[in-house]
Amino acid sequence: MIKENILLKLSYADSFTILNGVFGLLSIFFILQSSSHTAFIFILLAVLADGMDGIMARKYGGFLGRYMDEFSDIVSFCVAPCIFAYHIYEIGFNAIFFASSSLFLIFGMLHLISYHIGKQDFFVGITTPAAAIIVMSLAFLNFPLWTIIAAFIVLAILMISPLPYPRIERHFAIVACIIIFSAMSGIKEFVLLLLIATILYAIFGPVYMKIKSSRMSL
Repeated sequence: MIKENILLKLSYADSFTILNGVFGLLSIFFILQSSSHTAFIFILLAVLADGMDGIMARKYGGFLGRYMDEFSDIVSFCVAPCIFAYHIYEIGFNAIFFASSSLFLIFGMLHLISYHIGKQDFFVGITTPAAAIIVMSLAFLNFPLWTIIAAFIVLAILMISPLPYPRIERHFAIVACIIIFSAMSGIKEFVLLLLIATILYAIFGPVYMKIKSSRMSL
């Protein structure tokens, strides 16, 4: 009876939240099967599903999304990138990698919990999908291991930072989708483009919000 009531409360937005988590799980399965390209594709699909659940929630509302979203994001954007990088580099047990990836996971969870506390129309701290894209793109392109470790640490700090990040909307969202779909091809130039675009967001997102805030206060 309880399960039936919960299922009846699912909305359109909740279905995309569920897809996000399922895509993250499938990504992990393909990582274990050494299908790194397919695993990468499923994480990018999870990113798109995560974006769609936000759009649908703002348009139609959602009852369970606020509870499920953080769990799906933890699977897709916190756990899966750590496993992906670990599998790509085949390093066995490495204390520095373990510590930095654990920091990424823990701070990612803290970011997701704090996100549901506020009511801002922007993100506080870099988003977990953006962080996941950077880590997985670096690993997919076989950057040196130290860059992955550095990314884990820097992104972990950015996720719990008070820096504001804008939502990707309107024409920016269209451009972002084109870049993401292009990167799904696995062509290194397109994956590199996705990585660069996401790094630019990580660096200049707070700058954009600062300029926007200054203009609004005039």
